[in-house]
Amino acid sequence: MKKQIKRSILAVAFCAASVFSAHALPGFKPYIQELPGQYVYYRDMTFERESYTGLLMFDEKTFAARYFAPQDAKAKQPEVNVEIYFSIDPAADHLELTGERIMSGFTPEEAEFVNYLHDVLYEFSARRIKQGYLSENKKSVRSSEYYGQFGGFVTVEYDAIVPLFNVRQIFSDESKPELYIVTAGQLTSATDRSFEQFKGFPQKNDDKRHSLKLKKSPQKAFAAPDEKTAMLDDNWTQTMDNVFMLGDAALVSVSAIPYAPVDFLIRQLMLSTGDSYLNWQTAEVMEKDGAVSISGLFYQPSTKNVSRNFKMARKNDSSYDFFTLTVYNNIYEKNRAYFTRLLSANSL
Repeated sequence: MKKQIKRSILAVAFCAASVFSAHALPGFKPYIQELPGQYVYYRDMTFERESYTGLLMFDEKTFAARYFAPQDAKAKQPEVNVEIYFSIDPAADHLELTGERIMSGFTPEEAEFVNYLHDVLYEFSARRIKQGYLSENKKSVRSSEYYGQFGGFVTVEYDAIVPLFNVRQIFSDESKPELYIVTAGQLTSATDRSFEQFKGFPQKNDDKRHSLKLKKSPQKAFAAPDEKTAMLDDNWTQTMDNVFMLGDAALVSVSAIPYAPVDFLIRQLMLSTGDSYLNWQTAEVMEKDGAVSISGLFYQPSTKNVSRNFKMARKNDSSYDFFTLTVYNNIYEKNRAYFTRLLSANSL
């Protein structure tokens, strides 16, 4: 859990610093400006095996696309990992590739995945250009389109919060998604390998390795910098000026973060960083009266930990008051009432 402290602080700092380093995608003007190093992953249900498709924008001249399928021992299918770097013409009014490099080896039988990644990149770009401008009053759009790669006429849902081409999901009917977003992220350095290391999410979130014993204690205000406080009890220990630990089971941090447009803020707070991936299928976002609340499940492949994270931000004169709680999911499930009271007491 201590690793989450650095990661949480880093994510907020990067959010604030990155507002001024936006890039444009060829052929359309995004409502939320894209930043270098952002990526998105989809689960593609048209394959007979579990399959993920990732798209990454390194900068305005360089993209990457990746197909990954985990090993399936029962079906005797090996892991498949195909990753391609593309250079593009940033001055073109459409996606124009000027070069490519296949980063991972593949067998002749897997050459189809190279063609598949080409098709995804071209099709997503062309369809997003055709869709036109999303805006504050039109952040999400559903469009009926003929899409041969997904079996004919489908509905494509575009959502401005989703990075790059804004595709959230594609479905033949509302009960049968053909493709849907599973996570999105932000590279934080030139050595960050989180895009190429993503391998999906566990099917079960019932990790039972972590335990917690709570003693009865009334809530009280714990002081933090800049006149911020956290309403906690004696089960918690203040380990940094603005960070509080519940043993190794949970952490709370309170701070102020610089002002950014609310939709930009929502996207940034939903982006995975490092070895910690937010499952967008578990994410809940609420926005009301100048406040934003985001929650969801994070998975850390290196430790196989599943954590539940809550972020709350409320705008004041020139910044946002920011509160975050991260807790191992099995601890949260066993003590749901306790954490519900904690979140209520700290609502912004």
